[in-house]
Amino acid sequence: MESAGTTPKVPARDYIRLTQGFHFVFWGLLVTVLTGAQLLMPIEMPPFAELFLGVGVLATLVGSWRLYQVRSLGEPWQNRMRWTLSCAALMTYFCLFFFLWRRVPESTWLLGNVFAFAATGIAYVLSFNRGVAVLAAFLGRKDMAFESRVFGTGNIGLLLLPFACIIVYIIGMAVIQKSDPLSELRFLLSRANLLIIVVLLLPFSLTLSLAWSCKDAVLRQLSNLDHSRDFGADRP
Repeated sequence: MESAGTTPKVPARDYIRLTQGFHFVFWGLLVTVLTGAQLLMPIEMPPFAELFLGVGVLATLVGSWRLYQVRSLGEPWQNRMRWTLSCAALMTYFCLFFFLWRRVPESTWLLGNVFAFAATGIAYVLSFNRGVAVLAAFLGRKDMAFESRVFGTGNIGLLLLPFACIIVYIIGMAVIQKSDPLSELRFLLSRANLLIIVVLLLPFSLTLSLAWSCKDAVLRQLSNLDHSRDFGADRP
């Protein structure tokens, strides 16, 4: 049975990878969500705003890759991070179609890829929360494990279910009333700007706070590891 005593077996380089990974994920998700939400709304945005979306997605991908590189946390961590990295890679792929859709908004095919971009973002958040639960269990942090489960459940209710309802509504209106999916999306965005902000920022802010807490916890573990080495070196 593993206990807190197994924690020092994690090499310092893996703690550094974890710190870098959570740092990149935090800032990457923050920039991606803020920029993406504003680009979806019917407001004028400067052309260079799209660059921030690309930077945020790439930072999230780099952070996920650094987390996946950690091998010492065992197979459960590897499995969770494999899914997380895959979602980050899909986000990067569909982000290109988001740029194209901004220039050709009448294309239904590009709009479908924009929905796929949003879906992979939601899947990333859910997978990331499950990965944090594995790390929290390894570090013996019951509070962090509880938060990851609560935030994961909240993300399902605040992100996944509303997103599914929007997709069903747009498809239903297109089939029943032969309406244009883009027109329906614009209608929803124009009537629910404040709701979109709350729905997007609240669950993502919970995940961002969890990522920052993980970074701090890993830094404390790395600091304790350094102190143990210094204490051992000072002993006669």
